[in-house]
Amino acid sequence: MTYHETRPYHEIGLRVYNMNKYIHLLPISILLLVFISCNKDDEKYPEPEVFTLSAMIGSNGGVYLSGNYTSTGREISETGFTYSKDSLFTDEIILNSEMSSDNEIEYFLSYGIDEDVKYFFKAFVKSSDKYFYGNTKSFISDGSVAPEIYSISNNFGHIADTLEIYGKNFKDINHQTFVDFSDINAPIISLNDTIILCKVPLDINNVINEIRVRVYNRVGYYSSFTLFGPIIETINPIVGKFGDTLLINGNHFDTDNSRNKVLFGNIQSTVIESQRESLKVLVPENLESPVELIILNAQLQNVTYHTPFQLPTPEINSISPLNATFRDEITITGNNFQAEISGNKIYFGNIEATITYADRNTLKVTVPDDLESSSVPVKVLAYLQEAVFNENFQLIPPEINFIPENVYTDQLITIQGSYFHPIINRNIITIENIKVNSVAGDAQNLNIRIPMGPFPRRKAKVEIQLLDLVVEYEIDLNILDAWVMVSDNLPFRYWRFINNAAVANDKAFVIAHASSYDDNNFYLWRLNPDDFSWDQLTLPFSIHWTAVMVSNGDKIYIYNAENDNDFWEFDPITEQWSQMAAYPGAKRDLPTHFSINGDIYIGMGADYDVIPAVNYWDFFKYSTATNSWNQIAEFTYQTQFYRAETSTFTINNIAYMGNGATNTGMFDYWSYHPDTDEWIRVADFPDARLYTASFELNGFGYTTCGTPVAGSNTKDCWRYDPLMDNWTQIEDIGNIPRANHFSFSLNGKAYLGGGEIYPSGGDQGFDFYEYLP
Repeated sequence: MTYHETRPYHEIGLRVYNMNKYIHLLPISILLLVFISCNKDDEKYPEPEVFTLSAMIGSNGGVYLSGNYTSTGREISETGFTYSKDSLFTDEIILNSEMSSDNEIEYFLSYGIDEDVKYFFKAFVKSSDKYFYGNTKSFISDGSVAPEIYSISNNFGHIADTLEIYGKNFKDINHQTFVDFSDINAPIISLNDTIILCKVPLDINNVINEIRVRVYNRVGYYSSFTLFGPIIETINPIVGKFGDTLLINGNHFDTDNSRNKVLFGNIQSTVIESQRESLKVLVPENLESPVELIILNAQLQNVTYHTPFQLPTPEINSISPLNATFRDEITITGNNFQAEISGNKIYFGNIEATITYADRNTLKVTVPDDLESSSVPVKVLAYLQEAVFNENFQLIPPEINFIPENVYTDQLITIQGSYFHPIINRNIITIENIKVNSVAGDAQNLNIRIPMGPFPRRKAKVEIQLLDLVVEYEIDLNILDAWVMVSDNLPFRYWRFINNAAVANDKAFVIAHASSYDDNNFYLWRLNPDDFSWDQLTLPFSIHWTAVMVSNGDKIYIYNAENDNDFWEFDPITEQWSQMAAYPGAKRDLPTHFSINGDIYIGMGADYDVIPAVNYWDFFKYSTATNSWNQIAEFTYQTQFYRAETSTFTINNIAYMGNGATNTGMFDYWSYHPDTDEWIRVADFPDARLYTASFELNGFGYTTCGTPVAGSNTKDCWRYDPLMDNWTQIEDIGNIPRANHFSFSLNGKAYLGGGEIYPSGGDQGFDFYEYLP
């Protein structure tokens, strides 16, 4: 039997002091003498015999090692085993067993061995500081013994509580020990083989948890540890405002703010203080409803308080002033408004207003520009709730203080007053029921232009409508224009048609198409001067668009401008048509026509149906008494150019003719004298012009509008004085240039309408003007 000395003597450090060194050295000397004496006694006996017997694998892991020895008379001080993963015992581990009286060596190795690993072991005894070993044997390990849990310090607890676990086999020198609550690892504070001190994990997932102690692949189980459920006993206050602090009293809350989740309905609040029996939370700013259940999630469990949280209900006690105008400041007093402006909304009817000041009891707001009615309820929204005042807000009606009484159309005037809408186009202004727009202004002044009409009364009533409020100026305006539009809805479209209007038996007539473009028939239209309406009369014959109409004061005559040269008479009293003697001259379009002493004169013109057009300068007189035609003096001036659609008027049995120019030099005007049958030139017209109209009134001749040769339409009116033989420009006709229109005089007034309007022509006019000289 051999022995192997694995534990060398320890060197003993001595601290020697000068004063008592001999006292310290004496015990050491005595021990050395005893040791030497014992060694000498042991050497008298043979070396002990040591036998390594067996290694039996435990049913739950570990291994039972056994051996024995014969002391051979020697004193045995220590027994045990040494084991290693290699047969040379390079990294051996010594296991000391308890000394037995029957010389058996036994040891249960519960930990420190790995599964499916081969280990070498041998028994040993120690005598006189020498080790004596048995033979080397080996075993294949089934691993260390699994840990066992007997109990825990508390079966109920909270997250982050400290918990003690009692059992055995908790510690393994080769492997780390883990504690799991279900699948979540718990922090271990301390451990030994029988007690583990740990924390309930912060990230625990389950309310009821199986506790496991894991050492390598060996697990011990305990069931179960349960988290306490939170309890809410009171919440104070249960009615509050956004941002208020609520105190929640109860038990089993988490002590960490982040692990207490408090919901107001679906909205999470901020926890500002957490204790086991109380929480402080803030009422969220973004609640979805004024009444919400409070739900607490703590210890992974929800609890709902039995009484819902209630936001305060806003109240309106007064509104001052209750009558105001746009952009005035209104003060609303009451209770439970939000202190932040943005937390409140104020509506006038359906329109949100701008809030300028807010506290718990006062709101200040400006009357919005976009009111939809003059009388609206006022509504305050605060804390997700609505309060409506018991009286409507009333807008102050606009006031008109002054408007110039005498005005002209297209004149810029100022309406002075109060309480107008500051956005000027929100004030609906009508002048004689004609809507006009403000060009500038403010809440006290509105600048407008007097519209062109129609003003059939030559007066105008002014109204301002603001929402549903209408105010009327007490004084009618006087329209001072000489030419005033009296109608803008002619029932016919007159554009270069039967030239010109005619007046017979104190009735005015025009031949034209109806206003509808679906009807291309010509009709005879008769004016009702009382209301400027027109009667439609049918024609018993078809009529050419270049025909002319002329009156001798009693009846109307139509030259039809067709190859047959039909000539018709209309009696305004009987409304009967009669075909008269045909025109004797060649067929012609748009000839010059006038009446003197009851007779009809027609001549000049051109035939447009041939190319090039044929010009005519001859003239014929029709006697209404004999129904016969006679030729008169021919017009001979500038016959190289054709002249048609001339303007004519008769004064004191002398006819005047001009315009119809087709050349820039044709500004000449002429008079025809029936007594001498001659054409005499009078004062020239201001320019060479065509597409004019004319009439006689109070001994003066008038020529209106038209188009200068190579020019644009005009809106002017020229008056001819036969005594002075001169032309004078008078008031323009409205503000829209026109040509190819009609005009006439009736009962001391003149009238004009239709034609193509605007400088370049195009659109047809349906307006009708009256002239008072």
